[in-house]
Amino acid sequence: MMSKKIVSLLLMAGMVVTLAGCGGSGAKAQADENGNYVINGSFEEADFTGWNVTNIDDVTEELDIYTRDTDCYEGVQSLHFYSGSSDVNFTAEQTISGLEAGSYKLTGHIQGEAAGDENASVYFYAVVGGNTVTADASLDGYVNWYTSELSGLNVTDGEITIGVSVTTAPGGWGTIDDITLVKE
Repeated sequence: MMSKKIVSLLLMAGMVVTLAGCGGSGAKAQADENGNYVINGSFEEADFTGWNVTNIDDVTEELDIYTRDTDCYEGVQSLHFYSGSSDVNFTAEQTISGLEAGSYKLTGHIQGEAAGDENASVYFYAVVGGNTVTADASLDGYVNWYTSELSGLNVTDGEITIGVSVTTAPGGWGTIDDITLVKE
């Protein structure tokens, strides 16, 4: 009777260890055909699939997926933002887990207007190993795409958070598109 309890306990302990090893952090990240690990980086899904979009203080009047290929860097949809009477203030980010250790490069594209706001804050960022790295961007007018790159992002624990932050005055607008994370 005692040996059955011991065997049962050992089997249960083994199952717990096995299940713990199969969690989300153990799953290998999958790159697309271009080596991009970002899910829905060109915002071609009808919603924000893969992204955590935060409208800070709920001030950005329009924050959605825009279907107009003339306002896209790639494809026919992009992340669109606009505010007429209040500030633009939001972030869009994504955490990618299960990456192989190594060096990665983040690239993102943005276009639009800061509505004359000389203190506008527009940047792409990566959080890796507990450190945040940023690359400034700029809103330089309609379809004048600004490309930001962060290279040498050294992933050692299999995880990185990437994103974009936009803060500007009322009247600010633009689109963000074609965000990629590739292994260097």
